[in-house]
Amino acid sequence: MNQVQLGDVFAQQTINVQEAPNGTSAATIALGNAATGIGSGVALDYQATQQLSADSHAQGNVTVAGGDSTGLYVTTSATGNTGTAGTCCSATTGTVNQNIGGYHAVTAESNATSGGYTDTVSVDSAAIGNTQGWEAVNGSINSSTTQVHYGTTDAETTANIASADQASYSATAVANNVTTDATSSPTTQTVSQDTYGYADIANVNVTQGQAGDVATAATATANNVNVVSDGYDANLTVDQRDGKPVDATSNLSVDSLYGGATSSAYGVANSAIVSNAGPNTTVNATQEAIGPVTVTANLSGGAGGDTLASATGVGNAVSGYACATCNGTVRANVTQTSSGGVQTNATITGGNVNSATGISTAIGNTATFVVQKTGG
Repeated sequence: MNQVQLGDVFAQQTINVQEAPNGTSAATIALGNAATGIGSGVALDYQATQQLSADSHAQGNVTVAGGDSTGLYVTTSATGNTGTAGTCCSATTGTVNQNIGGYHAVTAESNATSGGYTDTVSVDSAAIGNTQGWEAVNGSINSSTTQVHYGTTDAETTANIASADQASYSATAVANNVTTDATSSPTTQTVSQDTYGYADIANVNVTQGQAGDVATAATATANNVNVVSDGYDANLTVDQRDGKPVDATSNLSVDSLYGGATSSAYGVANSAIVSNAGPNTTVNATQEAIGPVTVTANLSGGAGGDTLASATGVGNAVSGYACATCNGTVRANVTQTSSGGVQTNATITGGNVNSATGISTAIGNTATFVVQKTGG
């Protein structure tokens, strides 16, 4: 299967009303290339090439001048290339190549305004460049995935809300992603991920008047691999290289607060995790973080409530887990190089708050391997 997208994909939605007493919701989705291969009781060999030589852009805009008494929900997602392959009760094999060309962007924007009281507010944006999923139930996985992203990944969430009891705002940007779910299935995978270009960006900018509990979260990731297995052996060979900046920024301004306010931001250049409840886990990882990682969490105001600002930045992270109760073992061979630098900043400014907590963590390279008890 071969997919090539040469023209821009642009999804836009606008809602502008005076009042919406029964709530308002908007979902906006832009997708470049998508492919799915599934089976049941038969072997699956999935071969795919996906090329995005254009922009994928989604924008959702919602304005309710007088407020939404029940809820305001805005979800915006943009994806470059996405694929899923898996089968039940047999073998899943395959080779995937996903590529996003230079000077092209995957962008998601969520914009929300409410001028009155709203019970619940949720505003989220997600920009995903290349993503591939592998799945197996009572079978096996043996696959190879190559992802290259030469462009920009950008998630932007902006909101101006007068009053809400419960509110959450998020922006998530991931350039390359591979996710595996192996249920009662051994898995052996090879993954190669490269990012170059302008940047991988996640920004949240929120102003809220009155608040019960409110949270903002910005997450920017260049390369990510997450393998989850509940039994048998899990083997991962991964080569990750990030050559562009990773920038996550969370800005929250809230006036009066009768609960808790949290502004959090997380950024990582390269991340690989193998979580196995089976006996044997093997991780061979090479990670190189060339671009800088910059993470900022700001919180202002919050009078009368509990405030927290947390910023975490990581160059390279790898971890592997196996089951201790089944005499498990973890074998690892890891090389990590972080040359771009990591900078984090958490700031709280305000008047009379109940409590103020700031956490700022910068890590160049981290590797964790654990044989842990599972179940009971």
